[in-house]
Amino acid sequence: MTEHKKSSAVVIFNDRGELALQLRAVHDDSFPSHWDFAAGGGIDEGEEEKQSAEREVHEELGVEVDAQFITRKHYTYQAWKPGVTRETDLWIYKVQHNGPFAPDLGEVEKIQFFGPEEIKKMMESGTKFHPEFVLTWNDGIVAKALE
Repeated sequence: MTEHKKSSAVVIFNDRGELALQLRAVHDDSFPSHWDFAAGGGIDEGEEEKQSAEREVHEELGVEVDAQFITRKHYTYQAWKPGVTRETDLWIYKVQHNGPFAPDLGEVEKIQFFGPEEIKKMMESGTKFHPEFVLTWNDGIVAKALE
């Protein structure tokens, strides 16, 4: 079975070039306890992509932002549910913000800044990341956002 989804993702970085990642809540129904973009989620019917990105940052992290578009990608990966493939059209945005954040603990276990080399080491050591973040990282899109 294949699920189709339109989503937005927001790369948040601070003035030191560190990337904010969220640890998804342990009880999340999709990729619980996985590191992920600082914020992101499904684009609601009739909602503009930028509006979705900014809404997700506000809902998940409690801050208002002006998100800047980076790119749109189409990804296919194994969904959390066994036997389900997910096809996602992902609109990726960036925001510069130093915090503090007020995470919604129903969705976000914690939010933390990491340097790019630290994230690379986490991935190499087997730390769990959401597939969309990994695909975006491997495509060099996260690095582009930090430029």
